[in-house]
Amino acid sequence: MARFLFEKILTLFTTFILITLVVFLIVKLAPGTPFSVFQASQEKAIAKMAPLDYQALLQKYELDKPVLIQYKNWLFSLLTGSLGESFSERRPVYKVIRERIPATLFLNFFSLFLMIIVSFPAGCVSALKKDSLFDKVSGGFFYALYALPSYWIGVIFILIFGVKLKWFPFFGMHSDNAVNFGFFRYTADLFYHAFLPAMCMALSGFAFLSRFTRSTLLEVMNQDYIKTAKAKGSTFKRIFFNHILRSSLIPFVTLFGLILPEMVAGSVIIESIFSWPGAGQLYLKAVYTRDYPVIMALSVLGAALVLLGSALTDLGYFIVDPRTRRGK
Repeated sequence: MARFLFEKILTLFTTFILITLVVFLIVKLAPGTPFSVFQASQEKAIAKMAPLDYQALLQKYELDKPVLIQYKNWLFSLLTGSLGESFSERRPVYKVIRERIPATLFLNFFSLFLMIIVSFPAGCVSALKKDSLFDKVSGGFFYALYALPSYWIGVIFILIFGVKLKWFPFFGMHSDNAVNFGFFRYTADLFYHAFLPAMCMALSGFAFLSRFTRSTLLEVMNQDYIKTAKAKGSTFKRIFFNHILRSSLIPFVTLFGLILPEMVAGSVIIESIFSWPGAGQLYLKAVYTRDYPVIMALSVLGAALVLLGSALTDLGYFIVDPRTRRGK
């Protein structure tokens, strides 16, 4: 166990350093600077600056140094617990991100919840009724949803359910007067606003999760111990819940490790489309304004979540599957 953890931590640390280096180089080598995307009034003010003032501004943010030196200084600051100061908001980066993280976490968990309550039952029914009309129709429908890009679905949802039918709000996180609501009404209003963006994020996972559930259940149902349980006279209900369903849950440890990166990446687009005030929207804004400290901090956070998902997947397999502990 100790050797497994050491090797995993070493791999994660090396991968993390490589990810941050690549992202840092891409951001720094991209055209433009934080000063080239200021508003017109700010551009004029900078244009009127004396060369010494402009140079002092570059030195303050270390933009006058070679890229690798900037990366070394940034990495040292990160390891000592400092994320720097946002160029656009002139505040510590951790405070800017801290305000946005809860909204993104809520949207992602709500999306995952919608994905599970739709896909898992559909996959179970498809496995139990293999090659039936439901199996074929649901499979085709979910694959069609998987093929559609999330940003296009988001626009269609806004046009149909927001503008045309007016069933759901399509921007923001709360109603204008939500501060006057009681707890239950405030919570209901939050879910009401989150439904469309969460559903957009969940749609791409419907096909993946439902087909994965179906194939896993079918594989388990064909195992010898299932046939033995049937031969001993056990009821199908008991076999399904005590053997089939329990055994089929092990591969889901891997599945959620694969879904997490998709959700982290997808929230950037969806939050921007629906004006959801989360970290994804902040990331896109930071890219537009060349707010390097915010871009790097959010990239580090995203990389950490993906690597954490991978580590938890491996650890989960190590715990629940004895074969991995025996090296088989």
